[in-house]
Amino acid sequence: MADPVALQPVPPPAAPPRPAWRVVLGLVLALPALVLLLTSYVEPLIWTVRSSFQKLSLIRSTGGESVGFDNYSAVFDKGLGTGIGRALLFAVVPLLVVLLLAPLLAWLAHRGGTAGRWAARGLLALPLAAYAPTAAAAGPMAAAWEDHSGAPSAFAVYWLGGFGLAAALGVTLYLAALRRRTPQHSPLPGLLVAAGIGALAVVAVALQAFTAPYVVGEQRDELTPAMQMYQEAFVYAKFGTAAAVSTVLLLVLMVFGVAATLLLVLTRTRLEYDDEGPPAGAPRPSAAPVFLAVAGVLALIVLAVSWLGLGDWLTRITDGGEPPRDLANVGINTWLPPVVSAAVGVTVAALAAVGISGLRPLGRHSEWLLMPFGLFLFVGVTPLAVRAFAAGQTAGRLNSFVGLIPPSRVAIPALFVLALLVRGQVLRRETSVREGRAVPWVRTILPAVPMLVLAYVVTWFVSAQDLVWGLLTGYGEHSDAQTYLVQAMREALYRAGGGLPFRSVLPLWALVLLVLVAVAAQLAYLDRVALRAGRRED
Repeated sequence: MADPVALQPVPPPAAPPRPAWRVVLGLVLALPALVLLLTSYVEPLIWTVRSSFQKLSLIRSTGGESVGFDNYSAVFDKGLGTGIGRALLFAVVPLLVVLLLAPLLAWLAHRGGTAGRWAARGLLALPLAAYAPTAAAAGPMAAAWEDHSGAPSAFAVYWLGGFGLAAALGVTLYLAALRRRTPQHSPLPGLLVAAGIGALAVVAVALQAFTAPYVVGEQRDELTPAMQMYQEAFVYAKFGTAAAVSTVLLLVLMVFGVAATLLLVLTRTRLEYDDEGPPAGAPRPSAAPVFLAVAGVLALIVLAVSWLGLGDWLTRITDGGEPPRDLANVGINTWLPPVVSAAVGVTVAALAAVGISGLRPLGRHSEWLLMPFGLFLFVGVTPLAVRAFAAGQTAGRLNSFVGLIPPSRVAIPALFVLALLVRGQVLRRETSVREGRAVPWVRTILPAVPMLVLAYVVTWFVSAQDLVWGLLTGYGEHSDAQTYLVQAMREALYRAGGGLPFRSVLPLWALVLLVLVAVAAQLAYLDRVALRAGRRED
């Protein structure tokens, strides 16, 4: 008879203790990002909240007379609640694109095989490269002047101008979730995570909508929260009420950031560079020509709708304005200052990503270290604009080239993307080691390098296209392209239309170069990045 003791299940061996050097080094690598988080997000948040309870008529770093909740009562009486509802309406069409159109197109492209994926990715590279919100809003205005018609609606400008961008980003995300090594592993968890993150991002961006309503020139009783903040602070010089608007907006955005972080951490979401293909013996899904054809047609339809929003300025992309001016200085003011902030923000984000998800100082709980950063995941320039302006004025940086440099903040979206990718690569390496296959660390980390380069480029490009920072910090000879274009629009109103300097925002040669970069990134790299959630595919 067998020994009863021998029949007892043998518990798995305890995990070896984590080396102290990994714990210390992981936390040290995350420290610069944490310091920058405190100085560029937490301190401005505290300043904004404190100022929202004070009566401030001039920008200054010290507090004024305490007024309790009067500022909040004032801004809600002026329609802040209605403005929030109006901002949510901006999210309607992008939500439909991200939750319905993008997954459908991604599924059709996925079923179309490599040709289907490449066709969808390649065709949607144009909306990615043509991201220029100010030009996209000014284009319909120029067309309306030429046709002697009324000004377009801010909703139409926002919806059509961002239609292709939302579709392209959504398709990229869903294609990553659909990429799986074996048919037995369902992509559903990854698809649900992609949908959740996409929906939160769309609503968060809409709540901060500023460029379209500002450029189009909405009425004062039709303000978004971002527009109301700008009007209170920089039109009426009521910085206390402006801080109240910002505080409400920040609280909502922080809730969204916490929700997104919880979703990513609790579902064990990760990104992996899948360069091996299905395991030996696993059946490969066959590409269906019908899906390829339908995906191509749908992608062309998306491009056609995008052209309705982007065509007015893309057809005028070589216009230098009336009269033509030397735009070299404007170009320097536009593209050079964001290089500094992008270099700092993405570098500290990359170090933190390696420290948190590469060295994993807290073991399987390491991703919870992302939560402090997740609070500000969706916070853009606008909610903290009052504090940024105050700091610039105190330091004497306004209306100068140095003042055009955006605040050096942690590039939090880049931090999350890089952390998820490093996490996925490290977990894949651990699986290979358990299976007896030695994988060098170089092969584990090297696939994250292209993503790091993309993070630098995207952060720099998006920052260069921001309108709010240029409006706050520069004018005249220190104008960037966005401010220069808006100034030209205002002048054109007095001469009943005329050419606008669209060339200053994005020159034709730069657009062509960006399209080529986007296509190369999509086909050569992003097509192999997989988004996975739940248990590992061991």
